[in-house]
Amino acid sequence: MWQVDQADDGSLTLARTDGKVLVEGLRFARGDGDERIEMMTGSYRVAEGSTDWTELEAGKGHGADGISWTWPLADKAGDPAGTLQIAVEQGLLLVGVDLLGGNRVRWDAACTGDDHFAGLGQHAMDVDHVGQAFPLWVSEPGIGKVETEEPPEDWFLTGTRHATSYPDPFLLRPEPMGLHVSNAARSEVDLCTGDRWRVDTWASSTRYVVLDGDTPLDVIRARSTVTGLPKLPPDWAFAPWNDAVGGTERVQEVAATLRAAGAPSSVIWTEDWKGAEETAWGYHLLPSWSHDESLYPDPSSTDADLEAAGFKWFAYFSPFVVDETTEAEETADFLIQDAAGEPYWFTGVSFEPTTVLDLSSADAGAWAQEKMEAALALGFDGWMADYAEWLPTDAHLSTGGAEEPHNLYPLWWQEVNAAAIEGYDATFFTRSGWSGSPARSPVGWAGDQRTSFDPDDGLPSVVPMGIGAGLAGLALYGSDIAGYQSIGNDPSTKELWFRWCALGAFSPVMRTHHGAFKDDNWQFDSDEETLAHYARYARVHTELFPYLRGLAELSRTDGTPMLRAPFLTWPDEPWGRSDAWLLGDLLVVPVTAAGATTWDVSLPGGTTWYDWWTGLPATSGVVDAPLDGIPVYAPAGAIVPLYVEAPDTLVDGPLDGVRTRTDADAERRVKVYAGAPGRFEEADGTVYETDGVATSTGSATGTFAEGTLEAGGLQLSVRSPVERTWTLEVYK
Repeated sequence: MWQVDQADDGSLTLARTDGKVLVEGLRFARGDGDERIEMMTGSYRVAEGSTDWTELEAGKGHGADGISWTWPLADKAGDPAGTLQIAVEQGLLLVGVDLLGGNRVRWDAACTGDDHFAGLGQHAMDVDHVGQAFPLWVSEPGIGKVETEEPPEDWFLTGTRHATSYPDPFLLRPEPMGLHVSNAARSEVDLCTGDRWRVDTWASSTRYVVLDGDTPLDVIRARSTVTGLPKLPPDWAFAPWNDAVGGTERVQEVAATLRAAGAPSSVIWTEDWKGAEETAWGYHLLPSWSHDESLYPDPSSTDADLEAAGFKWFAYFSPFVVDETTEAEETADFLIQDAAGEPYWFTGVSFEPTTVLDLSSADAGAWAQEKMEAALALGFDGWMADYAEWLPTDAHLSTGGAEEPHNLYPLWWQEVNAAAIEGYDATFFTRSGWSGSPARSPVGWAGDQRTSFDPDDGLPSVVPMGIGAGLAGLALYGSDIAGYQSIGNDPSTKELWFRWCALGAFSPVMRTHHGAFKDDNWQFDSDEETLAHYARYARVHTELFPYLRGLAELSRTDGTPMLRAPFLTWPDEPWGRSDAWLLGDLLVVPVTAAGATTWDVSLPGGTTWYDWWTGLPATSGVVDAPLDGIPVYAPAGAIVPLYVEAPDTLVDGPLDGVRTRTDADAERRVKVYAGAPGRFEEADGTVYETDGVATSTGSATGTFAEGTLEAGGLQLSVRSPVERTWTLEVYK
């Protein structure tokens, strides 16, 4: 149970009845402020005027058996200022503040001196945000970043440190405890830049959920009960995805090249299905919402060929509408509006007058859904659902002003996409998000990284963003292999491509992208060596399917992230560690610096670690980092089921001449790492458990639905709903 204690100074302590303190010295304040917000290219410059803050004092409260408490709030003069209510519901501590006047609510608590703050969305430069102060605001992340929160002169192009398409109003602290802000309004956090940590929410009423657990993972799981468990895509989405643009011939060429190279793939993604053109800023899409008949004259026939080869086919959508197009005429009554009641035009990604659909209107959603269903009818099986950051705050919606619901726009966009694929064997993927996105969008990606090794927005940024995605509750996350954006940096190189490809293989989703300057960037088929490298890692990724799908099922059922910050499993690891992630139990330490031939690897203490590639015991230190490798490690007790041979596709068979998931599913290779008990459950209910003490490395094979294998003194029991041939590999 919970207890709420009030000190003589009126501040509150939130604790458990067993003495565990979660929040100390909690106060609230009322703010009266005004702001000016500019939007350009999806980026925002916010100038807050003079905000007057008034500290509030909680009067004498009253409670009911440790279940609910109520306090009147007053200002320093003793004048009534609102009400504070705290209640326990389903094990969660709910805090509500309702002010009389004002338009800012401040949560203000004491720092402990050993503070850390993880979460708060996908951020490129930090996992632990202690000592930082920044807003939670959906925006373009920028092409490159400055190291501070001060907008640079080119704020419409370069991002601030924490500018992100996917902020999340949830933070995790080491107590362990979490705070979820149940309000979509802009919040600004100050995470112990002084001796207090604060959350300022731009509203006069705010609800908070205080989350408790015995471990940080418990808190993450509890948060999913508030915002919803993640939605998962079809199983075929766990095999690699490959982009192909430029017309039907290129699509067919990519599909044939992949199959000939033995590179598994389930998806061909054709973002220019609606047309594109070469411009000074790269190969960019035309504004149409329908297929381009010149590039793709017979999409249904192309789809049939792809389906026969085991490929699903993806398209592209965004909420943009460009002036003087057919779409602008069709949507004239449900576009966002300006103060005069006319469509609100701004300069869009194509430098043309552009706006976005007013997705607060059911008519706008129905129109978009109709376009998406038309793409499905052509044979497409999903798409990138891009953008959703570009809602100007001074626009007018069918429901009123746009500033307060600005952060909700990604959710509205995801709901439209989800409705369109309902009942289809299809999925979509998004980059923008807010609290609740995992329950709406099956797949997320990191956005438009730079085609570089730059730490602000290149390859190194993918790791902290993936950790942030996991903390936000997103199950399936990936990135553009070798990045996308080459404005202000060189196009991708062969070295970058090799390093990023290897990391992609140990991501929940492995996906290629040609990048903005497709003819300048290195591609998966730029030479034979690269194609062979890609094929190898595509097989590695696809062989992992039984493991990945099991991790995803766990995420779907209890909110455990597939990608985890090392500290979630290993409590002594630094909260700020951003050089590695855990994919389930596997520690993935990508090489993220140009020219590296060795790499410094830090393995968490308290267990034996094994090199994933050799099976030999491993220790922390400098390791060789060949260009075609990536350091990956498994801890004692890990059980990793794999396909014995990667199929060409995870689409179900049979298909002539194509090895499908159906063909691969009859066998498993189960890697078991000795030194600790282990258990793993696949998505189909197959359970693996170990017993005994391994004395040596060894292997054993058997065919059964339920049974035991023994190798090197260790026993692996298997309980499966189907009979398979199992090959146990024990590493000691």
